[in-house]
This record gives sequence, C-alpha cells and structure tokens, in this order.
Amino acid sequence: MNPSRFFPLALLAVSACAPSVPRLHLPIRTEANCESKSVKQTAIDSIVASTDDTVREGRYPGDAALRTAIKNGGGVIAYWESQPLRAPDTAKALGLSGDLDLRRAVITNQIQGSEQDRVGQYRLVWLTFGTPQGDATVLERAYDIQNVCIEGRRQA
Repeated sequence: MNPSRFFPLALLAVSACAPSVPRLHLPIRTEANCESKSVKQTAIDSIVASTDDTVREGRYPGDAALRTAIKNGGGVIAYWESQPLRAPDTAKALGLSGDLDLRRAVITNQIQGSEQDRVGQYRLVWLTFGTPQGDATVLERAYDIQNVCIEGRRQA
C-alpha cells in the first residue's frame, strides 16, 4: 500500500477542520461618486477585508459630512442586508462575541500616510454593525488603498 495515495485525503480532512471565515458578499446597494466611472464592487470587499480589527478614536461626523467628502474626493457607501464579518477585537470593543453583522461601510478615497511609505498608507473606514442594542458605527483603518472606482461607463 502506497501511503502517498492518502495524502490528498489527509489534506482535505485537515482543511475541513480549519475554522471557516465568513465570505464577504457584494453589497446590495451602493452610493458613490465615481464621475464617469463605475464602482468596483470587488474593491469594496477587499478594502473591508483589509480593516485592522481595531476600533479607533473618532466621532462619527454624520452622513451628510461623509457624503460631501465622497462627492468631493470620491468613495462609496456600501450597504449589506446581513453580512457576517469576523472581527473579534471589534466585537469585544462593542461588548459582543462571535461574528459581527456588517450593515454598512463608508469608504472615502482619502489616503493617510506618506506616498513614499506605501506600506504605511491606510484609509479610515466607518463600519456600521447591527447589534442587539441597535446599529453601532466604529472607525477603523483599512490597508487596501485602491480606488473604489474603475474606468468605464456606469452600467444601469
């Protein structure tokens, strides 16, 4: 009997035991200022996935102020009906445990940090989670700095 024949089965069994991370789905709705470009929905998922799971100090400036920032500098507000997101430190900061229920992400194209130090660049993202006490909005850093808009025509 050749033991190498069982290697793929053993690998499959080990991977089945690994904890599964909730997959980010495309948002159900977006509000964006991409001028003559389209929203790159996969960029939204990538940016949200790059958040650092650390609640930052900051007071939510309000929807109107953030819509103005998006209008002036580009960005998007993405909405989900119910999107599980694994962020244990954020959950702990909100007094919760387990996966969070992401409802909204406000992403501007305003990049922080030095252009010379691309590794140190980040953007601030406002994430809104559904909780038993109501929606909670927190500020986090996202390290994916790609633009949320892509070249091309808007699709209806």
